[in-house]
Amino acid sequence: MAKEYKYKIDKSFIDFNGHLAEFGYYYYGVQGLRNLCEDRGCSPELYKELKIGPITFQTTVSFKKEVRENSVIVVNPRITSISEDCKKWSSQSDILNANQDLCASIVSNGAFMDHTSRKVVSPPKTLQDKWRLLLKVD
Repeated sequence: MAKEYKYKIDKSFIDFNGHLAEFGYYYYGVQGLRNLCEDRGCSPELYKELKIGPITFQTTVSFKKEVRENSVIVVNPRITSISEDCKKWSSQSDILNANQDLCASIVSNGAFMDHTSRKVVSPPKTLQDKWRLLLKVD
């Protein structure tokens, strides 16, 4: 079941050419992914309690169409893969305009970091189970 989040483009994300700046695409893409995770029970409080959290190693964005100030966009975030031990993951957030045209696609690779050791680790089973459910969202 696809999940989507709608946002109205704020003027603080508009560049000198009058369209959504690169960092704006990242902001809305990450916000959509964060909302998806929170909707599935992966809240900031849970990460704090478990002393672990997702980190990103690499992100690429492909731009397809301009987005202007006050436009409404739809962000379709999803987790696309998780390693067997759940230590590493990949995600994709597609940004669409009101006509459902693809404006940008953001792909990230990341892992889970232990807040105490500051090292990449496999998350506890409870978090693994929640993240595996995110694979079912497409």
